[in-house]
Amino acid sequence: CTRTLWMAPLARAAVAARRINVVWFKCTDFRTHDHAALKAAHAEGLPVLHLYVFDPFWHSNTTRICRFPKTGALRTRFQLECLADLSARLEAVGHHLCTRVGVSTAACFEELCTDYVVNAVFAFHEICSEELAIERKVKEVLRRHSQGPLRLFWGFELYHRDDLTFDPARSKGAFNSYTGFRKRVEENSWVRPTSQETPVFSTGAGCAVRWPKSDTQLPTTCEVMGATYDPAFDPGEEKDDRAEFRWRGGETAALERVRTYIWEEDSLGLDYVGATMTTDPAKSCMRDKAMSKLSPWLAHGCLSPRLLYEEVQRYERERRKSKGTYWIIHEMIWRDFVRFASIFAGTSIFKIGGPNNVHPTWRWSSDMEMFTAWRDGKTGFPFVDCFMRELKTTGYCNHMGRECSGWFLIGDLGMDWRMGAEWFESVLVDYEPTANWYNWTYRCLPAATRGGAHGFLVHDPGHRLQGQEILRWGTQHDPDATYIKRWIPELASLPATVAREPWRLGTNEPGDGAREAGGLRPVPSGRFNVNRPKLQVVLSMGFEESAAAIALYRAWDDPDAAVALLLREAEEEAAGGSEEEDDLARAIELSLKDGTPAAPPAAPGAPSAAGPICVDESEAEAETQVARRGSEPMPFRYGVDYPKPIITPVSLRDTVVEEDAARRAQADRDRQIASQRRSGRGRDQFSKDSWEQARQRRPAETPTAAGQGKGVVGKSQGRSGTWQRGGRASADSAPSGDGEGHPQSSASAAGGGNGGGGSGSGGGAGPPST
Repeated sequence: CTRTLWMAPLARAAVAARRINVVWFKCTDFRTHDHAALKAAHAEGLPVLHLYVFDPFWHSNTTRICRFPKTGALRTRFQLECLADLSARLEAVGHHLCTRVGVSTAACFEELCTDYVVNAVFAFHEICSEELAIERKVKEVLRRHSQGPLRLFWGFELYHRDDLTFDPARSKGAFNSYTGFRKRVEENSWVRPTSQETPVFSTGAGCAVRWPKSDTQLPTTCEVMGATYDPAFDPGEEKDDRAEFRWRGGETAALERVRTYIWEEDSLGLDYVGATMTTDPAKSCMRDKAMSKLSPWLAHGCLSPRLLYEEVQRYERERRKSKGTYWIIHEMIWRDFVRFASIFAGTSIFKIGGPNNVHPTWRWSSDMEMFTAWRDGKTGFPFVDCFMRELKTTGYCNHMGRECSGWFLIGDLGMDWRMGAEWFESVLVDYEPTANWYNWTYRCLPAATRGGAHGFLVHDPGHRLQGQEILRWGTQHDPDATYIKRWIPELASLPATVAREPWRLGTNEPGDGAREAGGLRPVPSGRFNVNRPKLQVVLSMGFEESAAAIALYRAWDDPDAAVALLLREAEEEAAGGSEEEDDLARAIELSLKDGTPAAPPAAPGAPSAAGPICVDESEAEAETQVARRGSEPMPFRYGVDYPKPIITPVSLRDTVVEEDAARRAQADRDRQIASQRRSGRGRDQFSKDSWEQARQRRPAETPTAAGQGKGVVGKSQGRSGTWQRGGRASADSAPSGDGEGHPQSSASAAGGGNGGGGSGSGGGAGPPST
């Protein structure tokens, strides 16, 4: 025993004398293919130690403003799976992955320098300030111990930095617009082949290094996160039934997804829509297989963008060229755009004004109650809430969901956008700092310029929805509200139009006018008068004119109270078991044609509004309804089963027309895809130039452009064809402005230097949530 204890220090001293190369893996290069740093480390004939550090700064730290876990449970679990796979792949070629938990990166290298002679440390370049600060600390440790250098390599991007024709640290003009950047790299740069950076692993005795101080096994999610771990935000390893699939971390799973999606399912050429295609009504990015879902593996470096590029090129040669194959490369170029542009922008992407120093005329809000409603998907706006609930559950939602939610947080709630960016940083499974923070400043922050009253909304109860993207895109991409109902099951029983805009039938208790007058008037006999603009408010919801006029008269010209009365009458009739149920259902369907009074239903006074009937009942009334209906399900109770909007909502006219157009376009595309699959047709004729010209003709997408022009139904009855839901504002009052003499407007300033134009200028691209 004494001899063994005496020999151990000699063994450690012998280990310390070894000269080694170190491959420092980080969260952006969990792979063994196309890895320049790995190749260089193994090319020098020295033993190689492969290292990953669970630095508490990343894994058990919190964000600066909201104190969210810097790396949440979903991404932590994904990273642990990545590391398990990386370890297995290294073991398969005779090497080991050494990990350290609970020590900083600098402290880990301090220990490493005392145990070995470090010839050099090999790693990937980083871009953002926090990552660069850790790099500087590692360099200082190596210098202080007279060890070899930190050698950095480019490998996260599609285009190598050395192959750019400009210096991203100096050339501001390259990042004035995405389109300008894309043209520069497409015309003047090239994508290096992956074979150029394929590692050849050293073999033989002594080539593999297992550091005695490394962990004997990978930690658990809870162990990595420490005090920041909260089981309430950890959905666990099981796939949620509503999710298309669950990501498993690692290079093996990434390559399998490429093989399955591109080659086995043929989805790239047939189903793929992409993260940023929001203009074509035939293509909905909210459908399964519309996205490659490769972004978590790309963000963690499990999949090289160059390998994906080569697979797309091979697919085009062997099967077909299509809009999908062109678009996925377009999105990989966007990924490089935000990456290289962040070099030029520096720390400005983390500041509230962003690179363009945007400062609205109103005060940013930090109301945590309102922010929590946004974070948890309980704003009362289903198109926002469905994405936020998906994000919280799975760590992912598509780019359109991220962008619309960001616009809503900034332009409609007036919240400090950095709070949203921090939540995304914590929960996104495909988080990468430039893709997250640069996109918030480039794509979402311009929403702060669209005007209207913002900020501390308790002092501005007349505030209403400014950006109609969440209405128009909901109609176009989810015409049957399938996606909304998947993630918000409370709305599952409602018709599509009402599920997207539940405030259409979500009246509150009778309005002030009816209460102050002591209740309802009796049913009129003979001639009676009602306020015409207020009657139009009720008619715009699809009620028959005479029934609406009678209800409005009885409710003392209060549109909310009139609609509540019509709904109660309809519910009572429905509870009685009408023999004409089918006819009523057809009338209900017809009534959803916004702005056009529906054909009279079978019985006078019955509403042709979408059902099931939405009422806001007291508990006693609810118990009475249940007792009367026996086993019949409770009707949807607006404001109880699903929250009312946290700001005043608006609705759109001609919704059913747009729904039908989207359904037809998507059904036609489904038939085309099915036909192509049956026929096994080869190469399609696809012209990139002609398709780009077609995109130019589509309306530009800015933070407000989707709601411009006729058809937006808003607050003021003084404007033709508008109506407002909720609140006690006068139905014939003009917009109140923002409280500082600025009129409310949906017009948006240009975003990011190119007008934010997604379809015309290419600025509509987004983060690499492919």
